[in-house]
Amino acid sequence: MRSAYYGDYSYMNRVEDQRMRRLARTRQVRRQKLLLIIGVLITMAFISFFSVKAFANTDSTPDCFGTKQYKSIMIYCGDTVESIAEENYSFIYSSPEKMADEIRSINHLGKDDCLVPGNYIVVPYLAMASGY
Repeated sequence: MRSAYYGDYSYMNRVEDQRMRRLARTRQVRRQKLLLIIGVLITMAFISFFSVKAFANTDSTPDCFGTKQYKSIMIYCGDTVESIAEENYSFIYSSPEKMADEIRSINHLGKDDCLVPGNYIVVPYLAMASGY
């Protein structure tokens, strides 16, 4: 089939095929760009989420003063949580009562619980940073 203006019909088929391939390739590139952008956004979301958690500082003291660590102390007759807190008091707490509250929390003790002599209790302390 020939046309005076368009020439050979097979030529028109080739032109149409090229146009369709170009359109399909454009769609494919657009889809790949969209997937790349979504992947980058998801990666950035994960990085920002975990970096915020990594930089969160749960201690109230700066790192230059040291780190909060824990030690085990033997309980003697007449010891109370308050007396142990006063003996091991550190400036990371605003008062010995606050330290006593944390000792109770760490050791799962209530206000009225008695300490048994001979047992051990976990107490927080501040380990000084080396090099200062």
